[in-house]
Amino acid sequence: MKLALTFDDGPSAWTPTVLDLLRDHEARATFFVIGARVRERPDDVRRIAAEGHELGSHTLTHPRLTEIPDDEVRSEILGGAEALAEVLGEASPLFRAPGFHAAERELAIVAELGLEAVFADVDPEDWRAEKDSHTIFRHVLDGVRDGAIVDLHDGYPPPPTTARDDCTPTVEALDHLLLCLRAEGYELVTVSALAAV
Repeated sequence: MKLALTFDDGPSAWTPTVLDLLRDHEARATFFVIGARVRERPDDVRRIAAEGHELGSHTLTHPRLTEIPDDEVRSEILGGAEALAEVLGEASPLFRAPGFHAAERELAIVAELGLEAVFADVDPEDWRAEKDSHTIFRHVLDGVRDGAIVDLHDGYPPPPTTARDDCTPTVEALDHLLLCLRAEGYELVTVSALAAV
């Protein structure tokens, strides 16, 4: 059984701890990073790649794509991808829209730019301030199945998006999730590895 853990809105101060946990449990994951944060924390991005994880763009500044015109959608998607390419020396084919806000128009632009839109099967909405680590843990554990993509957060979006500004509950949940998922027989792989099955 295979499962893909994904992390949005980083890199941030919590990313190194997430990477430590993934390393300790020999797990691979996919990180959808905000371009502006990539430029602030390039060393975290390099470490994500060096440790065998996958990266994808999560736009340049995390707008709601469904609320901005076509040219801005393009520049946000390309800006995030370019920030990643600047640090890693190569582009990623993966893209995730902030908040999964991508309808037919936005997905057509993603495809036109040669990128692959990635959604999720299990979303505990761990970005919400009221979600504690146990709630996040239970939601994920109750929702997973073979082939699922799980959405978690190792960072939080810049204003004006409102979300928690502390990813500690997610990190605490992840510590227990990695143990339990392994015990249930899941191999934790990147989104691309999952798609290749």
